[in-house]
Amino acid sequence: MAAVEVSDFTAGRIGAIVEDALRRSGALGVHPTPLEAVRAHAGLEVVESPGLRREVLGAVWLEERTLFVDPGQSAPRRRFTEAHELIHALCPWHEAVLRLDTAAELFGPARHALEAEANAGAAMLIFQGAPFAAEAAALPTSLASVRALAERYGASVHATLRHYVYAHPRPVAMLTVGRFPLKDGSLPVWHRLESPGARAAGPLAGTLGSQGLATGTELRELVEAARRSTEPPVASI
Repeated sequence: MAAVEVSDFTAGRIGAIVEDALRRSGALGVHPTPLEAVRAHAGLEVVESPGLRREVLGAVWLEERTLFVDPGQSAPRRRFTEAHELIHALCPWHEAVLRLDTAAELFGPARHALEAEANAGAAMLIFQGAPFAAEAAALPTSLASVRALAERYGASVHATLRHYVYAHPRPVAMLTVGRFPLKDGSLPVWHRLESPGARAAGPLAGTLGSQGLATGTELRELVEAARRSTEPPVASI
């Protein structure tokens, strides 16, 4: 299934709910976000349940105001799972849809949209919006900065990297690139994420061919250098 995008309108709606919950619970500006404070404000309790099916990391029982979280996850992943389930409980339209029991509602596009919204809201709870963007802008653009922010915000490096790119005020992009060239010599790009500034400025124009990362470009040379060395290359694209 292709990734589901959250519209700017819905993101703004969720952001207002998250900011209100953070402010009312006293968690606004506290890092890592004390999810227990947000949970208590919302009248929710969490149960660590190793009895969940293997593919299920978390769940919410709306009638009992209870969140279930698999305790076998890493601490950052567990926090994200709890934040994800918190968003389901905080957003009133999620409760309305999740109470319906038809296959179209539970497993169709509506459900996929709710999961994308819960992921977006979880990132808002953990990273708390504008202050994170300001911290990211003040640090060098590097994986070391991402790791430092991950530790400060109690998040995984993977989640922090995605939010770092998404929230960065300058043109920043992340590409997941395959190792083996395609027929045209380009490297396959499996995933691409750009900051709003990068999308507006188009810094990847001319770098990505019709199929992947084109040969003869500075970014391709950077990727090749990274493959040959144990030290991260330094370059400006």
